[in-house]
Amino acid sequence: MLWLTLANAADPTCTEWDPSQLVTNVGGMPSTESSGLAVVSGGFLTIDDAGGDASIYRFDADGEFLATIPVDGATNTDWEDVAVTPCDEGTCAWIADIGDNDENRATVTIWRAPITNQMSFAGVACVVSYEDGPHDAEALLAFPDGSFRIVTKDPDNAKVFHIDALVCDGSTNIFSKETELVLGASVTGGSVSADGSLVALRSLETGWVFGGCALDWAASPVDLLFVGELQGESVAFAEDSSLWSSSEGEKFELHVLECVSSETLECEECGCEAGRGGAWISAGLAGWGLMRRTRRLR
Repeated sequence: MLWLTLANAADPTCTEWDPSQLVTNVGGMPSTESSGLAVVSGGFLTIDDAGGDASIYRFDADGEFLATIPVDGATNTDWEDVAVTPCDEGTCAWIADIGDNDENRATVTIWRAPITNQMSFAGVACVVSYEDGPHDAEALLAFPDGSFRIVTKDPDNAKVFHIDALVCDGSTNIFSKETELVLGASVTGGSVSADGSLVALRSLETGWVFGGCALDWAASPVDLLFVGELQGESVAFAEDSSLWSSSEGEKFELHVLECVSSETLECEECGCEAGRGGAWISAGLAGWGLMRRTRRLR
């Protein structure tokens, strides 16, 4: 079951976030890594880093580890990010095996895994290359229109690569360079808001939100601050535009950046259709028993 919310141009858009604050430590996790994070109804999905199991781990905002879900057929060379979007089967997890510290991988992989009520998911490889050769990257941006972007880890000039849609039939999907971002820190994770109008990128301690009515990389981003995270590599939008992050290490930590200011984007500003149409919000996985409300900080 996929929960849907239809957004429109009159919906408020978050414009400012508090610094991150610790929500809970997650106990019982099989791994101390959290290379990517996705928000689903009642909880979260995360993944292991290079050489770890080819599995998705789910947990809730109370710090309870819920399950390990193997991704059948997949391998974990260097998983770095995870996202959840609608797909033909209902809802898919997209796992970015895009880490390449030595920049010598001719192709990398985005694993497509339809989410079911089963205790394992079937992974299908979407083979990826960049138009100008290998790059090390840790941020996958999956948009509700089916397009994807990858942001590289270059500390001086992060490169953004784009493709309109992925084909997962063994052929190679070539990502084209879209722009470069001068951020002053290495990008370690990314997320797209439910309606596709906001993009969050993060480094270990800072972050940036781009967007508005439509994605504009040239506009000045809103700054984010991640506080007290030992090694934060993950960030994910929730339905209310708050941002969640996880920190690696012996203490697997869950943090939140609350939305503290928002504004309504009028049709005259950017057009009613500019990135504000129907949007997925989160995957409601009733068969997993993920129907508890996510705890909110007040």
